[in-house]
Amino acid sequence: MEIFAGASILLTVISIVCGCLISLVAIGGTGFLMYKAFGSTFKGMASNRNVMQTGVSAPAVILSVQDTGVTMNDNPQARIRLRVMPMGGDAFEAEVTQIIGRFQVAMLVPNASVMVKFDPNDKTKVAIESFGAPPV
Repeated sequence: MEIFAGASILLTVISIVCGCLISLVAIGGTGFLMYKAFGSTFKGMASNRNVMQTGVSAPAVILSVQDTGVTMNDNPQARIRLRVMPMGGDAFEAEVTQIIGRFQVAMLVPNASVMVKFDPNDKTKVAIESFGAPPV
C-alpha cells in the first residue's frame, strides 16, 4: 500500500513539472513568433521617433507608395519613396516605412508634398513630419 502512495505522489509531481514545462515552451514560442512578426515594426517606430526629435526639417515630394500589409490599431503601415529637398543641400531620395493614420491615407499620392525630418549624418533615416504643403 505504501508503494502505491509514493508512486502516486511521484506521478503528481512529474505531471505538475511537465505541465509547467509545456506552458513555458508555449509562452516562449508565442513570444518568439511575436518578436519575429512585429520586432522590425517596433524598431522602425523607435528609429522614427529619434529622427523626429533630433532631425532636420525639409520639404519632400512623394514618388511612390506601397502597402506593407501591416496594420496597427486599424492604421496601415506604408512604404513611401520620397525625394527630399533640404534647404542649401542636394536633393536625395529616401524610403520611409511608417504607420499612417487612416484619415491621412488619401494624402499618400505621387507628387504630393510632405514635410520630413532627416538625420543629416545618415540620410537613410527619414520620417514624415506632416502632410501637405510646407508652412510659409
